[in-house]
Amino acid sequence: MSARADDFARVSLLLLTYQQRELLDTAVQAAFAQDCPPIEIVLSDDGSSDGSFERLEALARDYRGPHRVRLRPRGANLGIAGHYNELLRFASGELLITAAGDDISTPDRVRRLVEAWQAHGGRPDLIASHLVDMDAAGVLHGPIEVDDLARWRDVGDWMRRRPYIVGAGHAFTRRLMERFGPLDAGIAYEDQIMVFRAIAAGGAITVEAPLVHYRRGGTSVKPGFESAEDQGHWTERQLDRLLAEMRQLVADAERAGHGDAMRALMARPMRRDRYLRTLLAQPDWPARWQAYREAAPLATGWRLRKLLHSAFPQATFRVKSVLQLFHRRYWRARHEARLKAQRDAGGA
Repeated sequence: MSARADDFARVSLLLLTYQQRELLDTAVQAAFAQDCPPIEIVLSDDGSSDGSFERLEALARDYRGPHRVRLRPRGANLGIAGHYNELLRFASGELLITAAGDDISTPDRVRRLVEAWQAHGGRPDLIASHLVDMDAAGVLHGPIEVDDLARWRDVGDWMRRRPYIVGAGHAFTRRLMERFGPLDAGIAYEDQIMVFRAIAAGGAITVEAPLVHYRRGGTSVKPGFESAEDQGHWTERQLDRLLAEMRQLVADAERAGHGDAMRALMARPMRRDRYLRTLLAQPDWPARWQAYREAAPLATGWRLRKLLHSAFPQATFRVKSVLQLFHRRYWRARHEARLKAQRDAGGA
């Protein structure tokens, strides 16, 4: 089934920005350049302080083209989950295609996603695609191939093995969000949640083409730390984010009739979470030892390593800082070697 102009009229391309003033022009122009019948393009900033909203405002005002461009009014910072929840209320489309303010959509992205959706009778609730690795300088590298989501036929398949996906390349339906409700406010990684929801509902598919130039970085990247205290705060934030994801997955599985199975699947990571939080609270040695013993179903080596990290945070910080320095130098050298090889090949 081929896509018609009416199908594109049901599409909203959501461009989400946060503190990306220096990068968002390219992302917005890529959205404007979509080679498809008119769609709704929503520009939305999540409470940036770097002038991102003002730049979106200017780009929306100056746009002259076939698409309908809407700027979401300025608001407070909501975080990833809150931003998605707000956009669901603001946008009008039935198929919602996400684009980040530091990525670049290929001109055929919307058209390819909608054609795939319609080729399956509009049944899939999520459509993914492959991506192209793009570094911080905008240099393109190799493809990033995600899994073929059509192979995940039901919730059981997802529970046996989560698919490898990248949320920056996703499109999803409004009905999917309406069925499962808003995202937990603590969610920072929506990728697996959206895929799980889709597999539990109308299914998910993957377009076999790289449709997004995906810039390295984001909330999952581990930053450098100035102190052991900074490292501890970051670890606690990451635990909060993972716990929010687990809570959401259990709630969504409950709605889909698989609550018991999801709780059983989450039992081990929940036990890890409890153990790490106890150690982060820096109790005395008897309490640490008690937590170590209570977490016995977890691997002995892992429990012991975390116990020692919590007991000697300064030593751990120094060791990790040295390892991180070597890691950065290694990848910088690889990147420079790759660029040199590209330059040499171009001059040949």
